[in-house]
Formats: sequence, structure tokens, C-alpha cells
Amino acid sequence: MRHRCLWVLAGVVIAAAVGLAADAPPPAQDPAFLRYVERAIAYYPDSTFRITSNERARTASGAYRLVEVERACASDQLTGSTTVIVDDVADTAWFGSAAKMPALEGALDPVALRTFVEEFLPEAIRGSLRLNVTVDWNDPPCRAGALLPFWLRIDSGYGDYRRAAAVTSDGAYAVMGPVYPLDADLVRYRHELLRSSDLVVWDRVEAEDAAVSIVEFSDLECPACRLTWPNVKQAIDDAGGRAKHGMVSFPLTTIHPWAFRSASASWCISEQRPSLLLPFKELFYELQTEMEISQVTPTARDFVAANGLDEVAFNDCYLKQASLDAVHRQLTLGQAMGVNATPTYFVNGWMVMGLGQDPAWFPAMIDRLAAGEEP
Repeated sequence: MRHRCLWVLAGVVIAAAVGLAADAPPPAQDPAFLRYVERAIAYYPDSTFRITSNERARTASGAYRLVEVERACASDQLTGSTTVIVDDVADTAWFGSAAKMPALEGALDPVALRTFVEEFLPEAIRGSLRLNVTVDWNDPPCRAGALLPFWLRIDSGYGDYRRAAAVTSDGAYAVMGPVYPLDADLVRYRHELLRSSDLVVWDRVEAEDAAVSIVEFSDLECPACRLTWPNVKQAIDDAGGRAKHGMVSFPLTTIHPWAFRSASASWCISEQRPSLLLPFKELFYELQTEMEISQVTPTARDFVAANGLDEVAFNDCYLKQASLDAVHRQLTLGQAMGVNATPTYFVNGWMVMGLGQDPAWFPAMIDRLAAGEEP
């Protein structure tokens, strides 16, 4: 089953799912929309998709739809349903964690609804996801329509990063992003977003013009990242100059206590010499099971000294504002890309997960993309 966070609302765990009434006809299958969803979620060979529910709701601001798409494939991790809330007014589609809000008495005007969201959601998310958040309505992630968008500012323990969220204007549902334009090719959209981002650390300069770019969102404290990396590295090596590799730190701070510190050190090392990021990552993978918070700093400083980097520059960067801001921006980028677990890869914009269970198909995917074909 595809990993999704659930929110605990009013003491009840509620997944965002909408079921058809027993006597309702099956929903029509929309090939264009199914292709849109296929290109939004993690790729897996020979997947099949079908719409299992398509419920429309009307509000004073316009209509939105809750669409359930079921995917079947050979991966147990990725088989399952994806919920999409489509804002027909703003022409946007929201993916990710969604939940039904508690029933409210009477219709809420926009001001009252915003006040309710500001008071209710932070407590609900703190109880379900162990995240300390605040609601920020300034400069929202997209324009308002049948959904009212806002940012969740999430406390990492070192500052905060942002995650897109919205509430339907009737107060019925809340959703935590990502949000995408409904008319976009999401593979191309994400490929361009990563290609132009200054937050991706490209560690193989000699492959700068490679046809295939593999961007890894990972966490140095993540066991799955450590176990998956040898297979990914081998596939990149076998591809030769056809593939290049970049990294973005995505520390899971609620479950990995030293991940953010190592992400800060990663950024500071890559600022001096990007090619050293992979050796630094592999060192921490080797030490992962014994590593403690107190050992991150001396281990990173020993690495800096051993590789002839500027120790003063590293100390001026490590856990200082510049690197803290960079890691928070990397986390925000990951949220915008739909990353909710590590490791997650984007291969020419295609999201790839679950390689630790079955990496055999991955090299063939690189070959097809290098040839200019779809995977």
C-alpha cells in the first residue's frame, strides 16, 4: 500500500476516501485524468489504474471533486488508492494527506472558517503526526477557488519549513499538498522544477550534459536509504555518461534525531566541493547504526579536515543560518514534489520509490529515458 499520512481528527483516524452509494453507477473512466494521476505518483512498471469514485461538491465559491484512483501493480508498497481533490474553479489538483473535517453547525463565512482552521488544524496535526505547525495565509501556494489554500509552517527543531495545505470552502475537507496545475504534464513540470533549482547538489560534474537526471531525496539516518543506495549507484555507474545524480536533503526530524544535523553538514561540504557529498553520505551510511547526535559534529569535522576543506568556512556554515535556511528550503521543495518518504528519486521528473524491494527494472527505465522514450 502506498504510504500516506493519516490525520487524527476529533480523536478518530480518518483516511480521505469517498465511497459510492450501494445503488450508484460505477464512475466513468477518464483516460486523460488517469494519465495525469499516473504521472503524478510514483512510477512502477505495468501498473493499471481505474477511477473508483468521483464525487462532486458545490460550494458558494464553486465546485470541487473528490476522486479516488486505484492502482494495481506488482509492488505491495505502491498498490492502493490515491485521493485527489480537484478544484474546478482554480484548475488545480491536490494530492497527499486529506481528511474530512468535523461537522460544523451552520455555514461559516470565510473569516470564521479561517479562524476555525487556525485553531483546529495545528492541534489535530500535533496529535496525529507529532508535528508542531502554524497556519500561514500569506502568499498562498496557489490561487483560491473552491478550496482556500494556505501554508503549514512546520517546526523542524531548527526553524521551520512550509507545506502546502487547503480547506474546502464548505469546511468539509482539509488536505495537505502538494498542489499541481490541472493542465500540466507533471513529469515535465517536476523535471523542470528540479533542473532549475539551486537546492539540488549535482555530485557528478563530468555528467553535466547527461540525458537522464536522477535526483535523490534522502536522509542520512534513513535505513532504507542506506540499503537502496548500492543498487541505485550501480545503475548510475552502468549508465556511464548517460545519467547524472543529484541530492536533496530531506531529514525526517520526527523519527530521526540526528538527520537534520547531518543535512546541515552535507550542505556545507557541498558548498565547498560538491563531489565530496557522496563520500560523506557513504561514510554516514557506514556509521549509521552506531551514530548518535553527539557524534555528528566531530565526524563531520574530521571528514572536512581529512579532505582538505576549509575548516573555518565549514564551521561558519554548519548549523548556522545559511545552512539551516538551505535545508528548510530543501524540505519545502520535497513537500512541493510530493515526497513523503525516503528515499524518493525523480528520474527525468518521474517519481520512483520502493527500489529497495525490487530494483531489477530500474536500469531498463534509465535506458529508455536515455533513448528519449517513456519508461
